[in-house]
Amino acid sequence: MAKRRKTTAKKAARAAEKAAKKNPKAFYTAVAVLLVLAIVAGVCWYFFVYKKQDRTPVGVGNLAEISSADLSVHFLELGVHNAGDCVLIKAGNTEVLIDAGAKSNTAPTQAMLDYVASYCTDGILEYVIATHAHEDHIAGLVGQEKGGSRTGFLYRYEIGTIIQFSNYNLNSKGEKTKVLQNYQNAVEECKQRGTKVYTALECVKGENGAKAQYFLDDAQTISLNILYQEYYETKSSGENDYSVCTLLTQKIGDQTKNYLFTGDLEKKGEQSLAENNDLPHCVLFKGGHHGSSTSSNDVLLNRITPENIAICTCAGTYEYAQKPDAEHPDRYLNTFPTQEAIDRMGKHTKNIYVTSLGIINDDYSTEGFTSMNGNIVFYYGKGEAEAEKSLKIWCSNNAIVLKDTEWFKTNRTWNGVN
Repeated sequence: MAKRRKTTAKKAARAAEKAAKKNPKAFYTAVAVLLVLAIVAGVCWYFFVYKKQDRTPVGVGNLAEISSADLSVHFLELGVHNAGDCVLIKAGNTEVLIDAGAKSNTAPTQAMLDYVASYCTDGILEYVIATHAHEDHIAGLVGQEKGGSRTGFLYRYEIGTIIQFSNYNLNSKGEKTKVLQNYQNAVEECKQRGTKVYTALECVKGENGAKAQYFLDDAQTISLNILYQEYYETKSSGENDYSVCTLLTQKIGDQTKNYLFTGDLEKKGEQSLAENNDLPHCVLFKGGHHGSSTSSNDVLLNRITPENIAICTCAGTYEYAQKPDAEHPDRYLNTFPTQEAIDRMGKHTKNIYVTSLGIINDDYSTEGFTSMNGNIVFYYGKGEAEAEKSLKIWCSNNAIVLKDTEWFKTNRTWNGVN
């Protein structure tokens, strides 16, 4: 076989040599064209595939270093087996809490309370963003009633500004849900204590004292930006597309780093977000709707080309209707994070992280949870030369990317970048 290949190569070389002698101009023109095409293909691959996918290596951080960072973004492990969001952003002495969820009878868990207290030591949350009126996003802001008082973050902390969803739906009886009514009662109490309360629509329109941009530091290098999407002012059949969308920006030297948070925004909302904003490349994206198949769609991901994705969920739990996988009868398609969402995310990055992992019984019920990555923190190290700063990750359990976990190898397929 090797001898045959050598003979074929020699014949090809002789044929090329004859062609060059017979019509040298056409031969060298063809070579030049092929060379140019190869260079163009290489440049396109670099800028549109390689550079967009993994352009910034993620360094391994450490817990002690986080507190001194100019900015850190924390995705909290909730301490229960349910899906839900709780994201803490810390910039110096300024803290932003985006959602605090899980089930109403558990949120906020002691794990959530302890974690936030360890970073917000002055008792003040300068900003709270409530993305939409589902319990797995707002129940922890209210909490349970114990001993005549509430346990939620809106009651435990002094709140500077609340930015909340502009729309919500009534239930089948034409009434507000209990968690929504409790949340609104908590917001009213915050108002009485001096908290400023704005809707996302008021922010993007600059009405009633609200702003679309809030700086988190005195040097104005870190800003919280409320982005417009049409469901702030039009009705949706579900709550998810009402989600408040926030772009966090950080200037490091002459570079701007972007972090995007979209709550549980689904496809129509993501399309509106992409159409109405000049969305930038993002070093970090909070995976939409806990890794649901309805979120993190190409219409959004192709615009922000995320380098890193953190998903707030408990992988493998069956909180929603079970949809069997035709190819794998022992699996279900719509448990978070879904194959469809992972396939779309995987086109852009392999750096996908998940907070928790469900412990599943043989009958698909959930008996508890364990950590996957655990609490996930992203930050840029302080004190490094600006040109040498790289995004770092610290996780309370481990920093293994989703595709390399045992759960993934058993339950999902990787079709993304290597």
